[in-house]
Amino acid sequence: MNGSLADQLKAGFRRHAAGVALVVGETPVGPVGATVSSLASVSVEPPLLSFSLARASSVGPQLVGCDALSVFVLAATQADLAATYADREAERFTAAQGWVRDDGRLVLPDAVATFRGCPAHVIPAGGSWLVLLEVERVELGPATAPLVHHDRAYWAPGAVPRPRALRVAEG
Repeated sequence: MNGSLADQLKAGFRRHAAGVALVVGETPVGPVGATVSSLASVSVEPPLLSFSLARASSVGPQLVGCDALSVFVLAATQADLAATYADREAERFTAAQGWVRDDGRLVLPDAVATFRGCPAHVIPAGGSWLVLLEVERVELGPATAPLVHHDRAYWAPGAVPRPRALRVAEG
């Protein structure tokens, strides 16, 4: 293979399909958010998830400074929203994007799942931060296809099987 290890690493991960989420936090000047495709389950006990944020991004430093964060797992129909929050210049948190407030918290009703919690650890990792979020609440949205990021594009997966819990209850 030609190219630097960094180029090879990027090319390899472009071949890796990943779910897409928005990480959102409240700051004294208003909400901030970023699109991530690095979301992962870490532990059930204690309930932890992880994601990474670029340290050089305009939003990353603001998010790691938040006391509480919400992670919204996006539906396949929300590719435009993912692209908006990946764009530094785009307008964010508009009603047209689907955001509502409930008891002061931002809610994205069409997200397939929402994880709310507090950063337990923020670990510098090269040019990124690895964030471990201690999950305090999970809100399940519509049981619909999730959004997938692959080769620098957003995709809807093929037919998504019904959740196992529903199959067991019916069968």
